[in-house]
Amino acid sequence: MGIPVIVIKGIFESGKSYFIKDSLIRGDFGDLGKVLILSQEEGLEEFDEEFLSTYNASFEYLDKDEWDGKAINDVVRKHKPQVIFLECNEMWGDNVYFPNYFDVQQVITIIDGSSFNIYFQSMRQLFFDMIKESELVIINRCEPNAETSKIKKAIKVMNSGLEIIALDKQGNQIRLASDLPYDVSGQEIVIKLNEFGDFYVDSFESPDRYQNKIVKFECMVLFDDSLPPRTFVAGRGALTCCVDDIQTIGHLCSYTDKDKINNRSWILLTARVHYMDFHGETRILLEYINSIELPMPAPEQQLVNMK
Repeated sequence: MGIPVIVIKGIFESGKSYFIKDSLIRGDFGDLGKVLILSQEEGLEEFDEEFLSTYNASFEYLDKDEWDGKAINDVVRKHKPQVIFLECNEMWGDNVYFPNYFDVQQVITIIDGSSFNIYFQSMRQLFFDMIKESELVIINRCEPNAETSKIKKAIKVMNSGLEIIALDKQGNQIRLASDLPYDVSGQEIVIKLNEFGDFYVDSFESPDRYQNKIVKFECMVLFDDSLPPRTFVAGRGALTCCVDDIQTIGHLCSYTDKDKINNRSWILLTARVHYMDFHGETRILLEYINSIELPMPAPEQQLVNMK
């Protein structure tokens, strides 16, 4: 049985080491046990002893002249890792030795969005080779604009099956309008039943897309004694991990006394979106603008999959 290996690709200074450090800090890969960070290049991001000790990790750098079976075996015997993060140097080319006990679990490419166009024009084949082998591409240091959308489209052309995540300069994920399954360009946004999870997440991350716009979607009416008068939560049950971890997601919605609404009934809601500051925290209020359309049958698929 081989050692699980997570391959991290990307040109120099793209953020590979930062990605590995951040992944260990956040626990993105779960409990990995003893980790070996095996690098083919000396990057700007250093792995100091305190960090390595904290996250049960060790670090080894081998340059191109040292990279052979004996050196790799010596490193593996020394650290006895349960998982290896392999930080690749793409300038080495394709003929790089991999021991047969390296069990590659995932190939991830890291791209610097701020310098992508410059390097892509001069290293197009290198980018193509990286991306065609990857399952996930992370574009960091992005701006939430059309330029990032162009980069994502260029990558998709090279490998349509991979997942692409764009991050801003603070490491927060950027959700572009082009990523959404519904159209946000008009004054009214129609959200299908299976798109509610996208709307819920994006409404918090991108308030400028929704402020004062009209949204129309199916939802469950959820009353609670703690809510303000003449309000309910327009929401859904959400599957975030497993069947035992179902949570309620939704937004507060106002209504008038003339609307006869039953708790846990399903309605077709048309409402205007408002963002408000509540004790320093941004809250969303949906203000219905037409008579709420009810009753309607509960859909066959009532849960939103947020996994």
